[in-house]
Amino acid sequence: MSATAPMPPEAAAVSAAEPLALSWFERWSDRLNPILVREVQQAVKGRMFFLAVLAALVVSIGIAIVVAIDLNVTADDGRDVFNAGLACLVPLVLFIVPMQAYQAMRMELRAGIVEQLLLSKLRPWRIVLGKLGTAMVQYFLFLSVLAPVLSLTYLLRGVDLPSIGWSLMFSLVFCLGATACAVSAAAQGVIPGLQPLANLGIAFGLGMGTIGMMVYVGDGEYLRDLGWGTRSAEWALIVTTIVGGTLCGIVLSAMVAASLLTHGFENRSTPFRLFLIGMVVVTVGWVWVFAPPTAMRYVLPGIATFLALLGAGFGIFMVTEPQHLSPRARALAPKSRLLSVLVAALLPGRDRGLLFMILYQALVAGVVGVSWVAAGGMSGTMSARGMWEVYGFTLAYVLIYLCLGRFVRTLLPATPMGGNLGRIAIPLLVMVFTIVPFLFDALVQGHVRGWHVGHALDPFFTIEKFAWRDRGEDVIVGLLILAGVLVALSLPALLRGLAEAAVARQAAMAAAAVAARPAEQDGAA
Repeated sequence: MSATAPMPPEAAAVSAAEPLALSWFERWSDRLNPILVREVQQAVKGRMFFLAVLAALVVSIGIAIVVAIDLNVTADDGRDVFNAGLACLVPLVLFIVPMQAYQAMRMELRAGIVEQLLLSKLRPWRIVLGKLGTAMVQYFLFLSVLAPVLSLTYLLRGVDLPSIGWSLMFSLVFCLGATACAVSAAAQGVIPGLQPLANLGIAFGLGMGTIGMMVYVGDGEYLRDLGWGTRSAEWALIVTTIVGGTLCGIVLSAMVAASLLTHGFENRSTPFRLFLIGMVVVTVGWVWVFAPPTAMRYVLPGIATFLALLGAGFGIFMVTEPQHLSPRARALAPKSRLLSVLVAALLPGRDRGLLFMILYQALVAGVVGVSWVAAGGMSGTMSARGMWEVYGFTLAYVLIYLCLGRFVRTLLPATPMGGNLGRIAIPLLVMVFTIVPFLFDALVQGHVRGWHVGHALDPFFTIEKFAWRDRGEDVIVGLLILAGVLVALSLPALLRGLAEAAVARQAAMAAAAVAARPAEQDGAA
């Protein structure tokens, strides 16, 4: 039979009836992230991985030899060995692994590989998760090298098993956090102007963090603090604060990296708005579960201030977005009338971004206020007054500057460069309203005599002057009234954003109807 001869009908029927049988391992391996497989192969073959493993092995052997030749081993020796072994693990998990992920992402951006990956079925989230998964594989490979040294400390009776377990858990979380930051920084390469800043920031940040942590661990301060913490009644509070905060940072960094790899016409704003709502639920829930009951009415004002400032950071980007929905976002708008109204504030656009920030700040104030009353906060009004005043000032200034920032953005070109200028303009507004009154006092009066109405938009001087003091409530009320006026002036823009969401719903319904007609005609035929 020649090579071009057709397959006999019997053979074709048998081939169609009996599909290729795959083992369970082959079926499972097909579900692996291809980025993970490729990155692990490249990392293992790389020179940096070989040198890092070799250095870790040499250090491990050196520590083992020092312990072996010491005939009078004490508990202090066990603690010293643990500190040395953990200090050797620090640069591996906080610098080597994250920098490898950073360089890998930069190489893909520079060579244009990411664009080819995005044309396939791989989505930005799978690419980012593949990078993080590769870091975890490398972490466990490095840990396996130093595991004999760390386990030796237990045999020397210098360190207990809980300390070893907590230390390894912290190292895993910190490694994942540092890698997420590195991948997010490398993704800034899609914006050429930010790449030098990202290079400097990630190298300096990881380097200083690694050196500081090595000194902290090597001096034995970490082990002493860990021993004190595990015996403390607030250990659960401490652990959840460290681990929970790091995990939130990991999620945020991964979202930033995925959004930078996503096309500009895609909806990149809704995940960040949902993240903010999730932060309110997680933070207030964490306070209810882990904060001492006696400290609830003092912790909640601080939580409210933190959430308000967190929203302000996101709000700078939301109120400087393009005004209108992209064709892609309009095509994917919800087709249900009720759903379109509910999610309108979650859709991209600076008008809807300002609307979301107003609703978000109202959500924070409502949830924290109800929690404060439920915790018996009314009995501690005088003692917690200053903290609530700080929150009141923060809320007023956030709304004022976001409204001003949205207005300034309308004066800039409707281009990506205009959005970047708008994000720079909001911090500049704060600087102008902070510095100009002082310059006016110095040039006109010869010196700064004190606070006056010209300093009203200076958040730093005003909060320092009136928080925790008399007349603070009057100034807060005045600033909140100013914020309300600016919100009222922005009401046409907010309504315009809601109207555009309704128009997008109608366009999506029309597009769906047009797409359904050929299918109906084919069925009728």
